[in-house]
Parts: sequence; structure tokens; C-alpha cells
Amino acid sequence: MTTIQKAAEEQSTQLPSNESGRVPSLPTAVKDARATRELMFLLRHFHLGDPAAKAQLESIGDDYLPALLDPYRDTSRLRYDYPLFLFPPNTEETYQTAEELACPLVQWLQEAVASNAPEEGKARILKHHLPWLEHHIRKLLQQREGPVDAGATLAESCIALQTHLGLDEQERKRLEDDLNLLLQSVPEGAQLLGYGRYPSLHLLIHAVRSQFLHMQRRFQERIDASIRGLKELLEVEWIKSDESIEPKMARDSVGLGGERFDPVILSAVMDHSRGTRSISEERRERIEHALEIMQGWHPDPVLVRFLHIGTLTDPWLQEVDFCQEITDHDPCAKAMEIFDREAEKLTSIYSAVRIAQLEIDAIYNPEIHDPWFANFSWEAFSQEELRMVPSVIALGSADQVAGEGLRTFSRLLSSGRPVQILIRVLAHADPGAGLEGDPLKSYRTELSYLGISHRQAVVDQSSAARHQHLLKCYLMALDATRTSLHVINTGMRPPGRLLPLNAWLVAGAAIESRAHPFFRINPEAGDSAAVRMDFSGNPQADRDWPLHPFQYLDDNGNSVTTELAFTFADHALLIERLRDHFRLIPAGCDSDGLLSIQDYLAMSPEEAYRRVPFVWAIDGNAMLHRVVISRELALACRDRLNYWHTLQEMAGVRNRYVDMAVEKTRAEERELASNELVRVQAAHAEEVERVRNEAAGEAMQRLTDVLLGLDVEGGLRPGDIPSGPVAMGSDEVMPEQQRDEAEESEPPDEEEQESLSFDDPWIDTPLCTSCNDCLPINPHLFIYNDEKQAMLGDLGNATYAQLVQAAELCPAKCIHPGKPLNQDEPDLDSLIERAAPFNQ
Repeated sequence: MTTIQKAAEEQSTQLPSNESGRVPSLPTAVKDARATRELMFLLRHFHLGDPAAKAQLESIGDDYLPALLDPYRDTSRLRYDYPLFLFPPNTEETYQTAEELACPLVQWLQEAVASNAPEEGKARILKHHLPWLEHHIRKLLQQREGPVDAGATLAESCIALQTHLGLDEQERKRLEDDLNLLLQSVPEGAQLLGYGRYPSLHLLIHAVRSQFLHMQRRFQERIDASIRGLKELLEVEWIKSDESIEPKMARDSVGLGGERFDPVILSAVMDHSRGTRSISEERRERIEHALEIMQGWHPDPVLVRFLHIGTLTDPWLQEVDFCQEITDHDPCAKAMEIFDREAEKLTSIYSAVRIAQLEIDAIYNPEIHDPWFANFSWEAFSQEELRMVPSVIALGSADQVAGEGLRTFSRLLSSGRPVQILIRVLAHADPGAGLEGDPLKSYRTELSYLGISHRQAVVDQSSAARHQHLLKCYLMALDATRTSLHVINTGMRPPGRLLPLNAWLVAGAAIESRAHPFFRINPEAGDSAAVRMDFSGNPQADRDWPLHPFQYLDDNGNSVTTELAFTFADHALLIERLRDHFRLIPAGCDSDGLLSIQDYLAMSPEEAYRRVPFVWAIDGNAMLHRVVISRELALACRDRLNYWHTLQEMAGVRNRYVDMAVEKTRAEERELASNELVRVQAAHAEEVERVRNEAAGEAMQRLTDVLLGLDVEGGLRPGDIPSGPVAMGSDEVMPEQQRDEAEESEPPDEEEQESLSFDDPWIDTPLCTSCNDCLPINPHLFIYNDEKQAMLGDLGNATYAQLVQAAELCPAKCIHPGKPLNQDEPDLDSLIERAAPFNQ
């Protein structure tokens, strides 16, 4: 049994891990400084666009792949999410979620087998060969376009598995029983979908059907209830009428006959008066007309109408009766026309149901409601009614929409009509340049960003390679009942000289390289970008480029493990028409002027101008090479990075406004702290000067008393007067004891005072983010104020180590440990060194 490689286990990491076991190595070469200078001259000139330099450098081979994609050059061994198991629409429940609409086939197989045989030893052969079944079904679906019946396809593969294994009679019977149980687990109407040319289209149809059939059932229940209500209303009115007590009616109602019963006489003597008035003829006609419309209504069998310019060749669309295919040179303009036509067909049934409810509730007012229903159109439809309009999908060509179709594209996005616009884009191409234009000659036209400018439209950018994200985008758009733009990348590459790669993998590389980032915007969520924007699904969304571990052997045969970024330049290596923007860097070239593309893009354009960027690539012989890229491609990488930063800012990831607000708050807090420090220092200096003056005055007074012999109470005798010269202001004037007292009264120097007053621990409480990281360290030391922000508590019940640990954990860097209060605490030198960055 062939082991099939799994490509991506984690949604947060789009690139798979290296399971091939092949470690690439750098080629050995002699490094020559003079040769390097000459090569750098050529490489720099190639980078700047010199045709002569391009001719002198070696082109890269057709088997070269970005270093991080080298393990997956054998696409036959790639295991990925497709085929998908599409669950049948469930009309009895509420809307199905993305997870309830589809899942990878391997997931469904594992869950179904585990449900049928939960014991470890049961269905052992089948459990062991589920990957074989998955692989066989994938091969079958490569020859078919669109969804296929899950039960029939799985049965075909089950027969193939039995033939492949060739088991003995006993084991074959066990396997057959397990396979039958598996086939019985397939829900009726379930389908399988391979990764063909139009998976995004088929998933949209699947989402539409799941929602529409549920809505259709609910609407039919509403019609049936309205019909019953109007019939009961007419029945009550008929009972009030004279016709209900005609002789024949009286006889039939009493149920008597014969010669002794005369219904005419009975009718004549019956009281024909009524407690309420009968309905007017106008109202009766209105009720009967509504009844006639509702009883004669039949839902449209066509659920989806596709419009395209004639390039769609999907035979599956002709095979299903719920889809209608329409070609037109301007799909967006035609989509508006078709939606208006289909919505107009539904105005009569929607009016009838609404009139019925008003009549049943006896609140229909002709003066108010007659004019309103006379002008009833799709703009007055409720959301539930809008969802019942058959879906209209304009399948646009990227270059047509960005060119001659731009005006009608914009009109449709601004119209509010719940039409789905599906545009398939090539991640490397520029829709504004057209099919034949150079995609790197100008800044890329971002159709999704153009859609964002139409503020009331739903906009998403997704990929069929991530089916869950794509289905969530579709369900969000269908629920919003607004014009919706879906910009989709499939990863399909035209046949060419390059190494064939799985389209699912190429589409994943477009997501990884920021060539086709994910997002969805729903105006229904609110007016703030924070609630409108969903940025999930992007790998390592807080970075410029995703980083992945990479291992190789250097030119000495030593194993080296590093991290490589996957950039737009790496994705460009997969595109044949962009291969001319790369040239091979000879192995012996060793210069500081060469810089990896991620480091090159991290520099400002002024700094990067003197450097030559490169990417890492691996050939079919597992040799690792540096490949120089043209300046045009480097600028395209910078343009894609700029768009990525724009989306990050809209999503609140690395938002510059937030960073500026934090910096401003920190500066204000530092200024307040500095001002407070100056004030305290000034007050301290003033107090020191006051104490000094008071001490000096007291000393002089005592000296004067001694000299004049006025210390009567102290009993001063002439012999107590100090001998020696007397000089006012000299230390010899005062006795030794008085000098000691005066020295003791002098304040400590400024440095000592500062250490006593300003090296205590403190917290910039307004900067606290309420992360709770510090509280578990010591709940007595760190406490919250009324605004859930940290402040210091009991310092006597804490250690300096706890203060330093909290400062290191604090994401806001607002804890300042100061200097240790307990000089006997162990390991103080190390703790003071760790605390230093937080005390600045």
C-alpha cells in the first residue's frame, strides 16, 4: 500500500511539513574575491534591468522550486483536503453551517468507520486501507468535473479495493460486510467533489441549494397557513349569509326528510338576522384573488442562473435541472436585468401572502395598503423573501471586469440587488494589465479592494483550496441579501514546461505568499471596520511574511536549521511567464551586497537600492541555490506587502493608529511622572534648605549664649568656655558636641535622597491591559483597582524576584521593579541586571 503524504494538518500553517526525508545541500565552490566582484557587477545590472547582464547569467531550470515547496514536487504522493464529501441539503433543520455542508472525504470515512466499528479490533482491514480508498476515489474524480453521487463512487472504489487485496474467503467476507456497512452510512443525496477546474462554483451552488430548499419549505408552510386562514374567514362569512339557510340548505343541515318536514316553512320562520356585518364585495374579491394566487403558485425549479461571457465549459451544469446557464458579453449588466425579472415574478405571490395575513388579522386598510401593494417591488421584499428569489450569479472575467466591464461592475455593486459576483483571479496576474499585459509593470489592480470602496456590498477574498473558509464566505453573503463580490483563486496553472504541481498546493502557496490574502467584509455586521472585517484564515497574520523552519547541508556537509520566509517572489517561481525575472547566482559568489528578499523588503527603498535580493530554490537533484530577482519583481513584492499592511490595519492587526495611541499614552505618563519627580525634588530641596537654615540659626544662637554667658539655666561656668581662637563661622567656635549635633542635623546629599525616594517599585497603572499575567505571581503584591488595572499592594509580603518576574511577563511593560528593598534576598545581582531595562 502506498503511503499518501498529508499536506496541511493545521489551518494556521498553510505550507505542509517536510516529510520527504530529502535534505537539500549547498553546492561546493571555490570562493574568489575578484570573481565575486565581477559577478556582483553582473547581478546588480541584471537586477536593474540590463538586457546584456541577463544574457550573461544562467537561467534557472524547469525543475527549480521554492525551497519550502521542494518536499512536494511529487504530487502523486500529496495528501490534501479534496475530495470533499458534500452532505445533502437538510430541509427539516435550520441553515447548515460550513462544517455541516462539506468535509474532507478522509474525515467522513474515518468517522463513519469508527461509528460502525468503534472497537479497536473490529474492521481492522478496512481501517488500515482507508487511505487507499481515498486515493482511488481521488483518481476517479480526476476524470470527472463537478459533484458525483457519493454512494455510487464509493461502491466502485470498494469493489476495486477487494480486487486489489485478493484476500482469502474468510477475510474477504469480513471486509465485504464492513464495506456494506460503510455504504449504508452514506446519506441519500450525498456527493463527492474533486479539485477540478470549478470547485468554487460547485461549492457556491451547494451552499445556495442548502439555503434555498430550507427557505422554500418554510415559505410553503406559510402559504398553506395563509390559505387555511382565508378559507376559514370565507367559511365564517358564508355562515352569516342568507344562502346558508335556504330550504335545501336547512334540510341538509337538519338532516331530516319525509312528508312531515317542510324546509321552506322552516326557512321562513328562522331568524335571518346577524350579530355582525358581512364583508364587502371588494374585500371578498381581494381575498378570493389572494387565494387563487396562492393555490396556483409553484416554485421555480431553477434555483441558480449563471451568467458568463462564454468561457465556462462545465458539462455538469447542463446535466442538472436546477441550474440555468446564460452567456452575455456583460454578465454584470445582464445579472441586474435577470434579477429584476425573477423578482417581478414573485411580487404577486409575496403580495398575496402579505394580504392574506392582513385580512386574517382584520387590519387591512384599503386607503393605506392598496397604494402600497400597487407599487410593490423587490426593494420592499423582506430578507426572507429576498432569499427566495432564485440566485443570480455573474461569473466575471478579471480582466473584463477591470477593463470594459468596470462601469456595470460598479453599478451592480452599488445597486443593493442580492446578486453574487464570482471572479476567478490568477494570484500572480494584474487584472488591470489584461491577459497579455505584463503583470509587474504597474501596481496591481486589487478587485477586492475596489469592491470594498462600494461600502454596502459584501466582499470576500478566498480560495477553493480552503473550502471551509470559502463556504463561510458564501453563507455570509447569502444571509446578508446584498450584492456580494467573491474574488477566488484556484491555483490552476496552464500546461507548460515547468514541473507539474497540484493546483491545491499552488493555491495554498498564493495564500502563504500574501499574493492572495484572505478576508471577508460584511456591512450587515455594523458600521465599524472592527466588526465588519474578518481576517481569519491567513497564516501568521501578524507577520509580514510567514516563517517556516528549513534544514539543509552547507558546503562542508554540516546540517543547518534556519527559518525561511515565503514571499511573493517564491510564488512567482511557480509561474512560467515570470521565470525570466530570475537568474542563477553562481555558488562561489559571496558578497555582503546579496540579501534575502525578506531582509531586502524590511529595508527602506533608499537603503535597499544598494543591495541585490535573492530567493532560495532547489533543483531536481536536491541542490540548494540562490536565485537573484529583477527589480520589477522586487517592487511587485513590495506592492503586495503594502496591500497586506493595508488589510492588516483594517483588521486591527499591527494597526498604526493603535501603536500611535499607545506611544502617546506612554509619553504622557512619562511626562507626568517626570513633572512629578521635578516637583518632589524641588520640594525636597526647599525642605533641605529650610532645615539647614533652622539648624544654622539654632547653632549660632547657642554659640551666642555661650559666649555671653547667658546659659543661666544650664549653669555655665567660666571654665566651660572653650579655649583657643574664636572666629565667627569657623568650626572651632562650637564645642565638639555641638559640632556633632550640627553635622547630624545636615541633610544627606542629593544622590542618597534620590535613592531613598525614587527607586521604589511602581506601576504605570493607566497602561495596564488587564492581562492577569501578574496576579497569579503574588495576589497580595499585585491588585486591581476599580477599572481592572494593576497597582501595587503589600510590598512587605513580596520578593524582588516576584517584581522582576512580573515586569518580564507584562505585555504593556508598565511594571518597574525599582531597586530591591531587602538587601539579603538571594541572587540580587542577577535580578538587578534583569530589572534594569524596566527601570529606564
